[in-house]
Amino acid sequence: MKVLLVRPKPHKNSLGLTDLMTCEPLELEYVYSIVKKMGHRVKIADMILERNSLEAIVRKYNPRVVMFTSYITHVNVIKGYADVVKSVSRKIITAVGGVHSEVIPGDFKYKNIDYVLGINGMQNTEILLNAIAKNEKPVFKHDAIDKSYKLPKPDRQSTKRYRKRYDYAYHAPCALLKTSFGCPYSCKFCFCVSITDHSYWTRELMPVIEELKDIQEPNVFIVDDNFLVSRERIIEFCKLLDENNIHKTFIIFGRADFIVENPDMITLLSKHGLDAVFVGIESFKQDELNDFNKRTDVETSKKASDILYENGVDLYAGAIVGPDWDKKDFKNFIRWIRSMHIRFVNLQPLVPLPGTEIYDKYKNRLLIKREEYEKWDLTHLAIMPTKLTPTQYYIQIIKGYFGTTSSLSSLYYMYQKCGFKITAKCFIGAMRMLWHYIRMIVEYRKVGRYGK
Repeated sequence: MKVLLVRPKPHKNSLGLTDLMTCEPLELEYVYSIVKKMGHRVKIADMILERNSLEAIVRKYNPRVVMFTSYITHVNVIKGYADVVKSVSRKIITAVGGVHSEVIPGDFKYKNIDYVLGINGMQNTEILLNAIAKNEKPVFKHDAIDKSYKLPKPDRQSTKRYRKRYDYAYHAPCALLKTSFGCPYSCKFCFCVSITDHSYWTRELMPVIEELKDIQEPNVFIVDDNFLVSRERIIEFCKLLDENNIHKTFIIFGRADFIVENPDMITLLSKHGLDAVFVGIESFKQDELNDFNKRTDVETSKKASDILYENGVDLYAGAIVGPDWDKKDFKNFIRWIRSMHIRFVNLQPLVPLPGTEIYDKYKNRLLIKREEYEKWDLTHLAIMPTKLTPTQYYIQIIKGYFGTTSSLSSLYYMYQKCGFKITAKCFIGAMRMLWHYIRMIVEYRKVGRYGK
């Protein structure tokens, strides 16, 4: 049986970070290994980088099953893809997996989507393909999240024709690695904790090391929702790196409070290739941090910034721009960011994603319709501001970028560290994002729904 795995291309109205980075589809590489192990023929089509149309790929490959991976912004894209697949042949079976199908599977109820895998997508892939082979109806595992780790290594050869183009911001080429699932914290805005139902569990480290040995790229982005959880695990990880003579450059996610409480762990990791930590600093206002259930304080972010800087580790920051901010707030925020050693900042309006704890709180103030999935991209303004018009709000975000990590000094730092080619790529990506913001401003003013 032939199986086609598809990573969707973002909708034209979505604004994400694909202008700055394109990471490998790790989830599909796992599925590829599973399907291949079952004895089926399998192929990955990464539509972000693919030159051929999906219709052309389907006609040439002639699969029995086409499976899509999903985020919320892909819902309408995938429905369109399913239409394309069924237009080629009604006999082709379509299925959707991925994080959005796990949390809100009902969004994929559609005439041309045959199956939604929901939670335990890897196991349900096996169940689905076995059922199809036997001409039976699949009975998926939906009763509880499986916290065991029984997956084979992701097959990175499955994306061989795309791999040279996979990167993460200033790190190119770059591979992805997963060592744990979920997060032991419960920030109200976080979609990640919804995926794992607020659970957290880890992989054994030796299989992680074996996976690392197979990675050819010099840069590895560890995509755990939070890598900085256990001192003992970090120490063991570094010990295994030494014992197996593994030398990589690592990017990780981590919390500011762990960094402040465990500066020696940052020193240890920096000696083992840690180059950057993405930290959700979120806000310069303590009341907002409290409202997010962030369980930390503003001063901790500044201390974490200093510790990372002292160890030669870059700080990539995530910040949430509040819907009740005024121009003074934006100015104070820029001043706060400048006081820290931040090399990249992602400014996003507060977006109460469906499935998160804060969705109900703001659902009566939404600017985005529930079914406008492509606009739930953590960049479009989702909540009606109280002190600025949407146009003014977007302009302040643009000013925020140019006043912080898109400044000339930041570009010069990037040039010194990464060279001209990567700096130019990131600059061009930033200009594309600027154009998207300008387009959104024009859209709001043209539609006239949200003020002038």
